[in-house]
Amino acid sequence: MGQVAWNRILATTDLSPFANRAVTYAHQLAEEHKAELHVLHVVGSVSAMVAEHGASGMLDPEDENSRSGWLAGLLGEAGSIRRVEVVRVGHDIPQTIVHYAKNNGMDLIVIATHGRTGLSHALVGSVAEKVLRAAACPVLAIPPAFAEASRGN
Repeated sequence: MGQVAWNRILATTDLSPFANRAVTYAHQLAEEHKAELHVLHVVGSVSAMVAEHGASGMLDPEDENSRSGWLAGLLGEAGSIRRVEVVRVGHDIPQTIVHYAKNNGMDLIVIATHGRTGLSHALVGSVAEKVLRAAACPVLAIPPAFAEASRGN
């Protein structure tokens, strides 16, 4: 087996600090592999999208007053890689992620796990687990312990 070529990496986020650690990690991977980075945020409804991202539904790195202006602040300048910032409406978040990855030729999905176990996991389920089961490309799940350990870096 030859060297792995990741040309297009998808990072998913719910805009939480924990998910931001996974986006930062995906950005580092994209830089190392000279890959295109797509950052995807899935919202449950059009009204939620407008409330979070304005009428355009875009993650706008130029709008410092926007909640979505977080990406430029989190990752800094794009440098030599291309970044695509996307918001999608979807009631089934895992299906929306998998659909986006397939339709856009992603080579890797990077997703945070929230570390739920027991009854909470059984009732809520795991977006990361559902994406892992349905994705046509590799999925890198970033666990809570990694995010905590790397917070100081």
